[in-house]
Amino acid sequence: MHYNDFVMHNITLAGENSILIYFGNKINAALPSKIALFSHLLKTTLGNIVIDMTPSYTSLHISYDLNKITYQAFINKVEILLNQQNNGVSSFKPKIISIPVYYDTEVGPDLNRLLLEKNLDIRLFIKIHTAQPYLVYAIGFSPVFAYLGEVNRQIQMPRLTTPRVTVPAGSVAIADNQTAIYPTGSSGGWNIIGRTSLDLSLNNPDNINKFQVGDAVQFHAITRDEYLQNGGLL
Repeated sequence: MHYNDFVMHNITLAGENSILIYFGNKINAALPSKIALFSHLLKTTLGNIVIDMTPSYTSLHISYDLNKITYQAFINKVEILLNQQNNGVSSFKPKIISIPVYYDTEVGPDLNRLLLEKNLDIRLFIKIHTAQPYLVYAIGFSPVFAYLGEVNRQIQMPRLTTPRVTVPAGSVAIADNQTAIYPTGSSGGWNIIGRTSLDLSLNNPDNINKFQVGDAVQFHAITRDEYLQNGGLL
């Protein structure tokens, strides 16, 4: 790791009542945990002032209540917390989330093409995709759409040239060096390799905090019968 990979909490104004903190200037596996730790520290310390936090690959966007604190006073408090984090002050513990996946062309329309292009059989593909926990780098267009990385080079695939109009809820997919789960039915251009039987939609309010930057996701393979018994749809 090079020194220039990181920026020592560069804080910029992002709006009338918001700031953007840059924790680094390039995507790095160390940053999600660093951002998650600070988000937790900020929430537990200044939760009555902070309105919203949006983490990304290298930064954290924070909106705060101008009726309760001025810009400079808020910046001062944020800088104190950043210094505390640098000194190792945090009780945040990232979690590992287990996701069952039915890997099959029946639910993975891009799986066969991937296997052919990579010269793999499905057993080896499953072994590779489930071999490691994936770090939550960022949360996407939905609070439950987590960008997970990094995918082994043996099974990396570029996004589809033409996105699908509809991708079923629960679809597990790969795009370049990332993998993800579509929590609801939507359009999408990722390579679909399987499907989980878990309901990750916001119909279940507990899912709003299902994935957080800094957490990890571990996929494990299930059979067709197990998928159907657990409520999976074909």
